[in-house]
Amino acid sequence: MRRIPTACFSSVAAGLIAAAPASASDHDEQVWTSATATTALSPKVDTTLELHSRYTDDVSRVGQVLIRPSVTYKLPRGWSVTAGYVYVRTRFENTAANDEHRSWQQIGYTLAANAATGLAITGRTRVEQRFRPDADGVGWRLRQQVRAQLPLGRGNPVRAVVWNETFIGLNTTAWDGHDGVDQVRTFIGASLPIADGVTVEPGYLNQTVFRIGPERVNHILAANIFARF
Repeated sequence: MRRIPTACFSSVAAGLIAAAPASASDHDEQVWTSATATTALSPKVDTTLELHSRYTDDVSRVGQVLIRPSVTYKLPRGWSVTAGYVYVRTRFENTAANDEHRSWQQIGYTLAANAATGLAITGRTRVEQRFRPDADGVGWRLRQQVRAQLPLGRGNPVRAVVWNETFIGLNTTAWDGHDGVDQVRTFIGASLPIADGVTVEPGYLNQTVFRIGPERVNHILAANIFARF
């Protein structure tokens, strides 16, 4: 394992938070919840199902629901490859709901790990192919995430967690005319074990969405539960 000073976590956290854009003229308060269940099909293959509900417009209604199954093949030295599908149903205020289907592929990797301190810095690079049944065109999007976590004291099972994810549109379609940086998400919170194989990650998530006109900044209370069976 590479040895990295504990102080590195503070630097990574500060850098990730700074990566979130600071100003915009359109804001919303939201609550995002998710449940992720993973089980092993073999020593090297995992299958995962994620369920997401996102409450928008000052937490007044369900604005988006996602269902995301996937299969991961684990490689040596902390690498992995994943392929999956996601169904997304979105309803903006005073508009009809729309459906989106995505296929996606991902590479996961460990950037740094320190056995003495428990510091771990990981990354994932994901490519999505996005389809709308009511419109033509396939939207390609790149998602890059870097995540750092560190135990809050020696032997403490509670971990501080910080991550940043940038979404980049690779093309335009009839239903999405925006390419380039689409949005940036930055999370700061904690990982709390609540049972054998089950952890909860509550925290604050800042989402900045870039679009024609004013940017939109969503201030989100996020609560994510992870279970491994």
